[in-house]
Amino acid sequence: MSWENGGDLVPLRALANPLRIRIVSLLTGASMSATEVAEELGIAHASASYHLRQLAEAGFLEQVDEQPPRGGRGRPRRRYRYDPSSGARLDRAEGRQLLHEALSVDLSRRLAQARATRMSMDAEIWLDRSVWEEVAGLIDQAVALVHDKAGPPRSGDRIKVSMTALLLELDDAR
Repeated sequence: MSWENGGDLVPLRALANPLRIRIVSLLTGASMSATEVAEELGIAHASASYHLRQLAEAGFLEQVDEQPPRGGRGRPRRRYRYDPSSGARLDRAEGRQLLHEALSVDLSRRLAQARATRMSMDAEIWLDRSVWEEVAGLIDQAVALVHDKAGPPRSGDRIKVSMTALLLELDDAR
């Protein structure tokens, strides 16, 4: 179900592919065409174009502009950018396991590329609900800051970074 074609929710299963996760991450900082995405990720243009269309149809990307073709011939190049409002419209019930599997695959790729680790943390603990809510709020702020300040690849004094945040409220299984 596309949010444009039938409802308010963005289907989570549309992200259940490590390549699509990379594309959404890349388009958080800049609008790009299929050609630019293909070059940046080292994939075929047809593959980039297909995944961009699927992500746009699912509501994760928005078409922001069309550039005239080089030399004035041919069709204009479509450019896409991540739609940050899609996160608020996620269908959290559908496709969650597939998304987590895709995130795990992509996290493995990112860990293999890591030059340095700024922070790593893992805990399975008990917290007062008020502390948990405070932590969640701080992570929300950090995620918003990263998305707001993301820019195009390889421009200025930018460095390529990865941020993964996953906060889980667990069942009280004894």
